[in-house]
Amino acid sequence: MSRLHRLVATTLLVLGDCAAVFAGYALGYLVRNWLQTGIPYIFPPGLHVHMFTEKAFVLAVYPFVFAYEGLYTKRFVAWEEVRRYVRGVIIATAAVMILLFLWRIWIVSRVAVLLALVFSMVLAPIVRAVLKRFLAAVGLGRQQLLLLGSGPAAEQFCRELTRHRALGYVVARQVPHHPGSGMIDDALARASGLDYVLAVVSDSFTPEELRSVLGLAERRFAELIVVPTAALLQSTAAEVEQVGSTLVMKYRYSLLRPLNTYTKLVLELTATLLLLIVLSPVFLVLAVVVKASSRGPVLFRQKRIGRGRRMFDCLKFRTMYCDAEKRLDEMLASDHALRDEWLRYARIPNDPRVTKVGRLLRRFSLDEWPQLWNVLRGEMALVGPRPYLPVESERIGESLDTIVRVRPGMTGLWQVSGRTSLPFKERLTLDEYYIRNWSLWMDFSILLRTLRAVVGARGAS
Repeated sequence: MSRLHRLVATTLLVLGDCAAVFAGYALGYLVRNWLQTGIPYIFPPGLHVHMFTEKAFVLAVYPFVFAYEGLYTKRFVAWEEVRRYVRGVIIATAAVMILLFLWRIWIVSRVAVLLALVFSMVLAPIVRAVLKRFLAAVGLGRQQLLLLGSGPAAEQFCRELTRHRALGYVVARQVPHHPGSGMIDDALARASGLDYVLAVVSDSFTPEELRSVLGLAERRFAELIVVPTAALLQSTAAEVEQVGSTLVMKYRYSLLRPLNTYTKLVLELTATLLLLIVLSPVFLVLAVVVKASSRGPVLFRQKRIGRGRRMFDCLKFRTMYCDAEKRLDEMLASDHALRDEWLRYARIPNDPRVTKVGRLLRRFSLDEWPQLWNVLRGEMALVGPRPYLPVESERIGESLDTIVRVRPGMTGLWQVSGRTSLPFKERLTLDEYYIRNWSLWMDFSILLRTLRAVVGARGAS
């Protein structure tokens, strides 16, 4: 992306943010006036230009705060961008309120400002998403990468770029390289005149080669992305600190810190208790339907691996026939392709063991609602890693040591990133990522994305 294109794109993003905030204030005034007078209007009759310009200075605060949040200079995945917008709107609105109080200027209604806070938190991310789609369509939002390196780390990096297209990164050219295979000075020289950002996969070079590559890149490229070794790809909370002349990386594993654990526990127990009270009539209806659908108990209990490797009974509405396990063994023994499917995904399509009512319950994840009782008992969390079966311990391998340090969840990153369509190993990767990078915002975003996935029955089996 050239300097002119970057300037145009940034200008459009700033104007879009100002428009979104202005719309938020307009809606704030409309609601405020409607509540006070019963008539919905934004500006009073006889509006003059100076009445608008006197209030317009308020908008200037927001782009400065958004710029501080990195929303014009950095690229974020969708939910991180939303988080920064929400935080930016809250900080900017607080600054506006402080300015109004200090200067004793009441030309802006405080009620309208608070209403605008709510509207802007919704409108600003939506306008940004629409603008980014437009910029990508006209070729202004993309940044071409020269990918230097190959192997599993490079492949994983490319997969993530495809998964997060909103970032705008596109691999325009890849130069394969393996550790110890020699320098790639010519390749860098041919690409240095182009508008590329260099992405270096550090696993593809020996330490000496990597130092040389970074030295050459400093002289030939304006920007550089380094994909670290797999051992360092652990946490987005990594911080760079200086110890004398040495730079070190510090990791904080958020969900393993006691204060975060207790905060999450208290919030989830409160939410779960409220949900159980509100949903109790629905539970009763579902129980009657399950009981009438086929012979057997209403609830299905299955041993799962909990925190600290303690086993617990995971509760679900029964969705299978009583002889389900016997049917499974017979099917896997007679169909090798089906057995491979089971080993890879731990699920099979069009499972004949599932009742007709069970298919409907599974489609919208209604069968998992009794797990709210597991949450209330402290055995599970609303959001967390997948509750694995004891027989899956060997397949989980070393990842189990990390996963069992927290309570398993009713939903998680594995649920909103593909549900049953994800291979087993990718589920483990997402579970470990969640534990190492947990935040309250991540839990909130996962719950919203779960609701969207469940309503759309996306990825359900």
